[in-house]
Amino acid sequence: MSSELVETKRLEPRAIFGINGKVEFGLHLHPDKRYIVYPLGTKIGIDDTKTNKQEFVGGHTNNISCLDISRSGRFMASGQINNMGFPGYVILWDFEQRKELARHDLHKVRVQSICFTAHDKYVISVGGRDDGSVIVFDIATLTPICRSVASRSINGNAIVVRALQDNPSFFITAGDRHLRIWSIQREMKKVNVHDVYVGKHQRRYTSISIDLRDEYVYLGTFSGDVIKIILNCCDSANVTKAGTFSSMVGAYGTHNPRKPFGKDCNRYVNGLRVVYIVDDGLLLMGAGDGVLELVEERKDRSFKNYPSPTWPMLKTLKRTKVNGAITSMVQITPIEYYIATEANEIYLLNIKMFTLKLLKTSHREAVHNIVFPKNLSSVFATAGYETIRIWSTKRLQELLRIMVYNFQCADIEFTNDGSSLVSVWNDGVIRAFTPITGRLIYAIPNAHNKGCSALSISSTGRIIVTGGIEGQVRVWKIEPFCQSLVGVLKDHSGPITSLDFNKNDTEVISASCDGCCVIWDINRMTRKNVITANTQFMTAKYFPTGVQILTCGTDGRIRYWAVYNGSLIRELQGSGKSSVNHIDINPTGDYFVSVGSDQMVKLWEYNRGIVVAQGSEHASAVKSVAFSPCGKFFVSGCSDGCIIIWDVPENCGSNDPLVDFNKLKISSNYKSGNMEQRASARGNHSQRRENITELVANTPKNNVNLIECPPVDMQKIIDVNCGNQQMDVKKC
Repeated sequence: MSSELVETKRLEPRAIFGINGKVEFGLHLHPDKRYIVYPLGTKIGIDDTKTNKQEFVGGHTNNISCLDISRSGRFMASGQINNMGFPGYVILWDFEQRKELARHDLHKVRVQSICFTAHDKYVISVGGRDDGSVIVFDIATLTPICRSVASRSINGNAIVVRALQDNPSFFITAGDRHLRIWSIQREMKKVNVHDVYVGKHQRRYTSISIDLRDEYVYLGTFSGDVIKIILNCCDSANVTKAGTFSSMVGAYGTHNPRKPFGKDCNRYVNGLRVVYIVDDGLLLMGAGDGVLELVEERKDRSFKNYPSPTWPMLKTLKRTKVNGAITSMVQITPIEYYIATEANEIYLLNIKMFTLKLLKTSHREAVHNIVFPKNLSSVFATAGYETIRIWSTKRLQELLRIMVYNFQCADIEFTNDGSSLVSVWNDGVIRAFTPITGRLIYAIPNAHNKGCSALSISSTGRIIVTGGIEGQVRVWKIEPFCQSLVGVLKDHSGPITSLDFNKNDTEVISASCDGCCVIWDINRMTRKNVITANTQFMTAKYFPTGVQILTCGTDGRIRYWAVYNGSLIRELQGSGKSSVNHIDINPTGDYFVSVGSDQMVKLWEYNRGIVVAQGSEHASAVKSVAFSPCGKFFVSGCSDGCIIIWDVPENCGSNDPLVDFNKLKISSNYKSGNMEQRASARGNHSQRRENITELVANTPKNNVNLIECPPVDMQKIIDVNCGNQQMDVKKC
């Protein structure tokens, strides 16, 4: 059957973990309180809080940089960032139909901020540093009506724009030494502007919060204080009413009663990122270090003789802290708020009890690898920047997070008995953790000189093979109290991207960026065969029977190779315009999945070499993918930290009656239990060994166990794990 006659099905995602929290004020709640809207790469995510259904609206050519929803909820507007020399698009969306209404490309490179005016009349957008313009877009005619330079030559760039609550003709821009009020004259197709008088108080403003009566404005600053402004604007021609002007009331900080007068004013660390007006004189503050505070203005206080320009006018009522700088704050009810952070997490804040609940989480950066335990589909682990995370496929939540600050996890893998999770890091250290408590079992420092990049473990768990950025493949012997280097295999001239054992643990194939894959004999520590192609190999996988090898690379081609002589069997075009970054084969070998930089996820039939299903929900380059042991679903991760669980179509599942999830799970438990009994009988372990099969039962719902890995000290690790034996890894 030819590939043209096969109907390609659409892959349906079961669950999506991801949000781009780095977009300032990107999280929004629809006025009907049902839908949560947020940016994710090049797409807009819409979550239904009642049905837990997720939708994605796409139309941008690059990452979204700003997002807003109109007051009525009928429209959405989004802007993007683009490469230098290209325009930054602004798109107006119909929310109900999830379709594009209009777009313009009048901004250069980046759209910095966007907002709707009152009564859904205009869309105001501000360009970035390379653009520096303000554009007013009329929603009724779906055309831009005017464009103006955002700042004067003595002022800095505009960072944020916000419209008044009730008057559709006025809006405010703020930024680096920049604070201006604008009025729109629709008939004359122009805007008038008025600079707010702030005297010598020059600030870099980060957020704008306007009260319901359009009288006062509170602005957060990077200097850690809040600026209060009185508007006095009602004249569209002169912006302010006759005889008055907009000016600053004061710069406020929090009061510290433990310090003397003159030193009792505190500012927020890493800037005050978000200010939200809860009630008259009651503010909710979000800082750059993750601090959340509920404050109120102090009454009847005079600070004319105060030595600092920032006055201690705010009294802290309640305080808590989240992970990462706060970028968005959305009110759900008078006492509940959504909080989004730069760490790509969403919290639910109750300001009455001032308690936090983690609702949504994902990796901050690219997901480098995804792995399932042997014969267990209920959990999977992901590797990323600073973290290893274990997720539940049934609860659809994060269970365990292991933190190693300032370093990047390149690869992870479970041992077959499920008793440990082994990982390699770019600091050149191999770390093994327990799967339930996340405790560090052992660490091998200086495993590779320039950092580790790949990992594979034998079925017994006694042999570990690692690949380095310098191009070496190293074989390690793992014993209960000693980890020793067995051999160093040198053939590659580029970083190792992938390692894989065959089913008998006699061979390992290493893929490298130097354009070759090498098959190594682990018993003899020699090279058996070399596979070469005009590409940078990204992944090489053994077929389940071990007779063939499947590879992918930067040329977008997927190749089948024979193991016994390294000859090319078949070549497929995996992607027409970009690289294929990762592949994985299902347990029976009937199907395999490929992911690439074109943001596509493709399910292939192995024997015929055709695409039977594909999905396009990712919003950036897809870096990793893994089939579940049961073969009914697979998981993919991309460069923006998003993780998607995909369901395999019914007629594309495993046809092997031996692959039964429940039976495999029982055998895994039985196997690990026998190992625990043997280990206990030998007396090597004083406490019961952990097993990954027990993680879900030992983790409460809606809770993430956060574990910080202690720093690795070479002398301490050797003394504890190896006794008096010294590992000589320097001469390798």
